[in-house]
Amino acid sequence: MEFDFGEAWRENSRFVKLLQQLQKTFILVKTNLKIWNEAVESCQGPLESIKNLSEQHHCTAQAQGLEEIVKKFPDLREKLLYKIDREIDSHVTHLYSALEICKEVCEKVVKQNERCQTLYNKAGDDLELLTHRSSTCPSIVEMLEWLQDTETLMMRQYSMRKHLVDKISSAARNEESSLYKQWSDQGRELQETVDGYLLFLEFFLAVKIAT
Repeated sequence: MEFDFGEAWRENSRFVKLLQQLQKTFILVKTNLKIWNEAVESCQGPLESIKNLSEQHHCTAQAQGLEEIVKKFPDLREKLLYKIDREIDSHVTHLYSALEICKEVCEKVVKQNERCQTLYNKAGDDLELLTHRSSTCPSIVEMLEWLQDTETLMMRQYSMRKHLVDKISSAARNEESSLYKQWSDQGRELQETVDGYLLFLEFFLAVKIAT
């Protein structure tokens, strides 16, 4: 399906290029948000395992229920703690790997946003074209603002999750259960906001921009 934005657009190739880049960028956002979500969801199992292992670590360190056995085998507690530590470290490694995927998504969005901003700066200052919108296509100004919002939310979300994983990594042996809840509470704003933008952009992302 091809969409013609009118004679004024065709006479300004820079605006057409900006529109094409915005379309390309939001398609990338849509695709990579799924990758982001899959990475975050893949952390639920490891997080639950870390939580359970931290409880085991605490009980073992305190020798709860192991008093008689520890008397007979003094090095048993250290061996159990070592085994639990190795398992915790393995799950934490998965969390950092998932975060690396989120970081890559952020970098892609930042790069595309920079390209849009560069084309915007070259396009001129025709306010009529910049603010022109229709029932099926938001204005350039709106799309640039939405793209910046998306980048900001993703970067903030990545930083917050990275901070949580760092804390979980250092506190995993201390039963800091509130950290796991904080992880689950993150992400709603990003998902709801970007989903809202993509809904408004549904037609725009599906058409071929006429030149």
